[in-house]
Amino acid sequence: MIKRLVMASNNSAKTREIQRVFKVFGMPVVNYRELIDTKQFPAETTLDQYANALGKAQFIQQFLPNENILADDTGAYFEAFPDRFGLTTARELKTLGLASIREENEYLLNLYTPTMDRHAYLEALLVLVTPTGDVISSTGRGGVALARSERGDYSIGFDRLFEAENGKTFAEMLMPERIIYSHRGRAAKKILQELKHDD
Repeated sequence: MIKRLVMASNNSAKTREIQRVFKVFGMPVVNYRELIDTKQFPAETTLDQYANALGKAQFIQQFLPNENILADDTGAYFEAFPDRFGLTTARELKTLGLASIREENEYLLNLYTPTMDRHAYLEALLVLVTPTGDVISSTGRGGVALARSERGDYSIGFDRLFEAENGKTFAEMLMPERIIYSHRGRAAKKILQELKHDD
C-alpha cells in the first residue's frame, strides 16, 4: 500500500497544485526537496512529453530509491496558434521577460482578436516510478476554450483563463469540482486507478 508520492519538481507552484489535487483523492504528496537537497534536472525536450516526465522521475529516484516518484509535464495548446506554445509554453513566456503570472495571462489574451478561434486546452502527463522500477503513466486533458478575460479567485495563472465544459474557468471552481474537469485532476484520477489495480 503506497502511503505517499514524492514530487520530482523544482516548481513550488506546480507542487502545491498537485498536492491539492491528490489530497482530494486521499493521497499525500511531498516535494523531493523536503527529503534531500535541491537538484538540477537534466534539460527537457520540446517534443516528447513522456520523456520529459519520465526523465524527471527517474532522475530523482536515483537519490530516493525507496520512494514512489511522481513527475509531471504539462503543455498548453491553442487552436489559433498551432505552431506555438505546447510543451514549450512556460519556457516561451519566460523568455519574454514578463514579470508576473498576471502579465503572462495578459500577454496571451492580447494575442487574440475578437474573431479568432478561442478553442484551447491544457494537457498533463503524469509519470510514476516505483521503487521496483515499474513505470505508470496517465494523461489528462482539461479546458475547451480560452476565456476573454481572467475569471475566478480560487486559483491563479492559467486556471483563470481556461474554461471547462461547464462554462467556468478552473479558478471559478473549488478543488472538489475542479478535479472533475482539470487536466491534472483527470490525470491524477487515472494514475491512482492504475495504482489500485496494480495492488
